[in-house]
Amino acid sequence: MKTKNYERCNNLVHITLDNMYAGDSYTISMLDKNLKNIINTEAPLTLNTLKARLREAFDVKKISGKALDIIMDRVNKLGFKYYEDLYDIVIWPVDGVFSIDYLRINSDRLIYDIPYQEFVNLARCYKSSGEELYRELLKYFNLEVLTAKALEYLSYIEKKR
Repeated sequence: MKTKNYERCNNLVHITLDNMYAGDSYTISMLDKNLKNIINTEAPLTLNTLKARLREAFDVKKISGKALDIIMDRVNKLGFKYYEDLYDIVIWPVDGVFSIDYLRINSDRLIYDIPYQEFVNLARCYKSSGEELYRELLKYFNLEVLTAKALEYLSYIEKKR
């Protein structure tokens, strides 16, 4: 299994939601810059991860539905590709959706912030199945508790393998 370090985007420009809602051209251009930096650095990434990074740029605790509509419109206009999997939208670079053949390591991502394709690649390295496989996958990411929701997610991944 090929691995590479997970790169996290840290060079975000601070912008305000009010200016974005007003359609301020500078704010929109800085939003575009932030989106490009985040997606080009961290893709494939879940929408949840994108929202977490943008909360940092906006210095807010939550991205509203109205803000998310504007953000996704900009994602589309910038040509980024995305699709919805079982649990979240996964956003890909402009090159498009592709099969990844590596696993990104050394990150503090939660189980649902790891695109399922990465889990599928890891699952292929194990001969086990069912709960034994799920516990091995969790252990790899330093996660310990196999919750009902995690069990459902990991069984979905097992079917994809």
